[in-house]
Amino acid sequence: MPKVKPEHAERKKAEIIEAAKRVCSRKPVYEVAMRDIVLESGMSQGGVYKYFANLDEVFVAILNQETLTSSIKEKVDAIYQSQAEPIEKLDQFLRVIGQHIEASINRNGSLIYELTSLYTKDPERFETVKLQLNEVSNLQYLQKSFYVFLEEQIERGTFKKTTQKEDVLTLIEVYMTGIVHHPDLISKPADEVMKQISKQINILSSTLQKLLAGK
Repeated sequence: MPKVKPEHAERKKAEIIEAAKRVCSRKPVYEVAMRDIVLESGMSQGGVYKYFANLDEVFVAILNQETLTSSIKEKVDAIYQSQAEPIEKLDQFLRVIGQHIEASINRNGSLIYELTSLYTKDPERFETVKLQLNEVSNLQYLQKSFYVFLEEQIERGTFKKTTQKEDVLTLIEVYMTGIVHHPDLISKPADEVMKQISKQINILSSTLQKLLAGK
């Protein structure tokens, strides 16, 4: 059997990944099956499985295109090092998350956010793929950093201890999911996406300030 050239293999993988993205743009990621991707790619089932053994391998390949960038890390580090009040840092974190979601939607729709959420909600499934991930993604880094910040402030008593951090994170998760799944958002021009997300982040920030600090 002739040996497949590396560039040919990479090209085929890229075609399969793009086919998967198209499928995910039409249906929720939790409903996507390998058969959908096979049909969309126009390849044989064996042709697709030659490069990806299962659905998670395809999803990991997509996530690996969205690795942590220095700009996101610098923004998060700047928030930590800032002399601003904790409640202001809370607002800053939300705005950086909002900016990332905006950029991600304009670039890939809601796909990266949906995939990250898929594995966040299913730790056992994440355990099966985490070693395949090249690096932490921008969204994962933001979520983890925000979680640590929130935990620190609640433990210090800066934010109300009556509020469980898990409940706050669930609230944010549900709210952000609502933003990225807004039926008209992905079809809007970039400036309109920015306005809509900024508006929703303002509402979320105000709600959390009242919930955590009584502001």
